[in-house]
Amino acid sequence: MWDRKRPSHRMSTCHLLFLLLILLFTCQVRVKADVSVDNVHISFEPSRSVDRATQVTVKCQAIISRGQSAPRVELGIMKDNRLVMNTTDENAWEHPIASARAADMGTYKCLWSAPGKQGSSEGEKLKVTGTATPILTVGQDKRFIQEGDEVNATCSAPGERGPFIFSFSVDNKEVHEGPTESPNYNVKLQLKKSGHNKLTCQYKVKLYSDTVKSDDSTPVIIDVKEINVQVSLTVNPSTTIFEADKFQVLCKVTPQNWMQNVSLMKGGNILNSGPGRTEHSSAAAQASDAGEYMCKVEVNAVSKIGQEMLTVKELFSTPTMRSVPEEPFEGDSVQLICQSANISLERIKQVKYSIFKNGIPLPLSNRPDPMVVIAGPSSDGNYTCLAEAKSISKKSPLIIFKSKVLASRPQISVKGTVILGRNFQVKCNSSGTLPINYTLFRGNTSLGTQTVYSALKDALFTTNISRKEHISSFWCRAQNSGSKKYTDGGRLNTFVVEPLGKPFLTTLPVPENVEEGKELILICNVPSGTPPITFKWFSTGSKPHLHTGTVNTSYSNHTMQWMEIKDSAEYYCEASNAANRDSSNRVSIKVSLATWKKGLIVVVCLLVVAALVIAFIVRYKAKRGKRETTTELSVKPAGPKSDDSLAVNMDHETAFLNKDAVSLSDTTERNASGWT
Repeated sequence: MWDRKRPSHRMSTCHLLFLLLILLFTCQVRVKADVSVDNVHISFEPSRSVDRATQVTVKCQAIISRGQSAPRVELGIMKDNRLVMNTTDENAWEHPIASARAADMGTYKCLWSAPGKQGSSEGEKLKVTGTATPILTVGQDKRFIQEGDEVNATCSAPGERGPFIFSFSVDNKEVHEGPTESPNYNVKLQLKKSGHNKLTCQYKVKLYSDTVKSDDSTPVIIDVKEINVQVSLTVNPSTTIFEADKFQVLCKVTPQNWMQNVSLMKGGNILNSGPGRTEHSSAAAQASDAGEYMCKVEVNAVSKIGQEMLTVKELFSTPTMRSVPEEPFEGDSVQLICQSANISLERIKQVKYSIFKNGIPLPLSNRPDPMVVIAGPSSDGNYTCLAEAKSISKKSPLIIFKSKVLASRPQISVKGTVILGRNFQVKCNSSGTLPINYTLFRGNTSLGTQTVYSALKDALFTTNISRKEHISSFWCRAQNSGSKKYTDGGRLNTFVVEPLGKPFLTTLPVPENVEEGKELILICNVPSGTPPITFKWFSTGSKPHLHTGTVNTSYSNHTMQWMEIKDSAEYYCEASNAANRDSSNRVSIKVSLATWKKGLIVVVCLLVVAALVIAFIVRYKAKRGKRETTTELSVKPAGPKSDDSLAVNMDHETAFLNKDAVSLSDTTERNASGWT
């Protein structure tokens, strides 16, 4: 009994645990289900678009449903993804803005959060129109300053909230900009322009994804007094001179007792410098001396500048080096010409020219007549020329002189195999300066011209021939583009493949005389075609492919040594060479029996016939004797007569020849005895 009660206690414990789990789960579900937030809405009072300094209230409303054990609901308002207020357990909550500013503009949302769930309203934008006018202040003692002095300026955005970006402008040109969180921004400005300077400031309020720009401040006028320092720059003898003339550039500062360092510059390079004055001079002006010269002195970080432009006219222009013709071929006469296009004849009478090859002067190159050379490897090189007059020398740009190589004797060949009656390609190639024009001739007839631009390519021509001997009528001509000279090549000499004619199959013996045990010779012949020729023999019998052989003749044969009845089939051959492949006619072979087998069959047949004839004769006679005996017995008397002995003897002879007759005789004798 005790053992039977123990399982019931265990079962009750399991039931309690199960009920407890169900209770806990039900409580959790009820907690989550005891809060419901619906119809969350946001609005602005008095409006979503207001003027600056307006009192604005951001209002949120929602329908919050709670159960008895409802958890706390967290509520809040967010501006541009930043929380600005929070509360709990209200159906309506709000965020007051006492005096709206540009910084209050943005997108607002109402938020709520409960255990296991959260939500928000749609975003709404608040727009605030207007900003405070910035106030610019400058120290009273800085309204009148000297060039290079600094001004301490402060720009304020009264009543505004940041972050800000402040900017300062002088005569409507921005000179400084900087960010800050404070509504006041201070900066030191250096004014370098003498006279009246109109100073203004402005600010921008940085929003989440935009900025709001204020108006300009009331301008402040700053009077800047120019520093009493003058810079002068003079060019002697004139600002326009010729090459080889003397010139001087003088830079100085006034008053003369000013000992500040002064610099003379040209094209970003400082030519000279010194206290109070400096200069630059040359005994023979070059074309490179032309340009803008600048004299500069710095006082209180203010630069005083004087500028002059120097023009240097050429005595003669930079010479040019050229060859005539410009692209000669080997063996051509070439003129090397060095020449200046412009010469100042009022200053010089003559210009001396010299020609250099690879940096070495050529003899007799300074004559007035052009220098003549013969184009070829010995004259190839780098050429320049030098023009000289009045201590001025100018060098021409370098030219690379390289003679063109005439096309060599062209080589002619074929691409692939030449097959009679079919198109094939002829190749022409040679060496020489590209591009090269190739012309293919057949006899004296031009078949076409091709131009080759790459040494890796050949000229290819497509043609055909109908007779083998025509192959030697082709030849090539090579000619450089731009040259009148040409070179002819030799005749084409190559192997020509003639296609095969229709193969023909014959047999020995003829198809009607093929006997069992004898050999059969299959002969395959082609009427035309270039060897080597590959012959193949086939049959439609049990062994399709019989034999393959390659020969240098127009025929070949295959011997089948021992023919059998099963070799009866259709036979044909196939011939192929480099040009084509073709099959022959089909020959039907029926293998007959061997002669001795035929004779044996005849003998056997004759013996069978003879045996049948003999058997027939014997049987015929036997049947005839039986009929005669039966007739005699039917007419014999009861007792024997004088001639009975003869009859009895005949009967015994008949019985000897025919056992049926013997049986009949015995029966007759027994009957006769009975009768007696």
